[in-house]
Amino acid sequence: MSYREDRHQDFLSCLSVASDRAGTWCDAVRQERERHLGAIDTDTLVDDPEYSAALDVFGALADVLALARRVGA
Repeated sequence: MSYREDRHQDFLSCLSVASDRAGTWCDAVRQERERHLGAIDTDTLVDDPEYSAALDVFGALADVLALARRVGA
């Protein structure tokens, strides 16, 4: 592979790890908010500002990863 292709692959790997870790963190936020709110109702959780923000972060990382994959090396 060329230097550029190697760097692109490295970048994708880093983004993939970041996305996985964000997913784990987002799930931890969900669990904490469920305990705090005493609810497991999806609508209640999505309306919670902390959980909603965590979902936004996870979604943004997923979007960046998808875009980077489309751009290619």
